[in-house]
Amino acid sequence: MTTTTPDPINNNQERILVRNTVTGFEQGIAATAGLFTAGPLGAIASWATIRGVQGKWTPWFILGVPASIAINIVNVVAVVVVGGAFSQLDTTPTPTPSETTQEQVYPGY
Repeated sequence: MTTTTPDPINNNQERILVRNTVTGFEQGIAATAGLFTAGPLGAIASWATIRGVQGKWTPWFILGVPASIAINIVNVVAVVVVGGAFSQLDTTPTPTPSETTQEQVYPGY
């Protein structure tokens, strides 16, 4: 984003003012890309990175590819740990059927 501003020192001269900022739309696109590639943690990391590199997409991409791999490894480990914890909750023994005779069920029949 560039704008011109009057020069405070020389009269009748303008300077170009360059501001490197990122728009909200770009932040949203970056967060959406992060969400689809690395989940909710990736969305937050992607949003913060695009702000940190001031809207420049090349460094964002260069940082994002290895970061998404690392974040996905963390996500998979977390799912395995949580899944393993829930599988151990179902440790109730199942009753095994035994042979019963009519005499045991109805004594004196």
